[in-house]
Amino acid sequence: MAKPSNLKPFQPGQSGNPNGRPRIPDDVKALARSYTREAIETAAEIMRNPEETGTARMSAINTILDRGWGKAPQHVTVDNMGELSDAELGSELAAAVEQLRRLGRAGAGEAPDDGGEAPPTAH
Repeated sequence: MAKPSNLKPFQPGQSGNPNGRPRIPDDVKALARSYTREAIETAAEIMRNPEETGTARMSAINTILDRGWGKAPQHVTVDNMGELSDAELGSELAAAVEQLRRLGRAGAGEAPDDGGEAPPTAH
C-alpha cells in the first residue's frame, strides 16, 4: 500500500504541535471552579443514595477520592522482548492475537482450541 503523497513528516526536533494543547480560557476555568463545592456535594449525595445504581455510586466515590487524594498510581509491568527484528515482533504479536481469539471463542461457549502455551499475564 503506497503512502499518500501529501504527508510531510516532521523534521527531527520539530513538533507537530509547537504551541502544545490549547489553553482553557481563564474565565471558563473560573466558572467551572465556582461549582466545585456543589459538584462535590452532588457526588456525595449520589454516593450515599442507595437507590442509585452501583455504577453511579462507584463513579461518585472515585470522583471524590480522585479529587481529594489524587488518582492512584497504576503500575505496569512490561516484558522485555529483547532485540527482536520487526518481523520477529510481528510474529510474536500475531501469535498473541491468535491466542486471544482462541480464548475469546472458548469464553463464548465454543470448544477451546489448546494451541500452545498459556497466555502471558500482566500484573
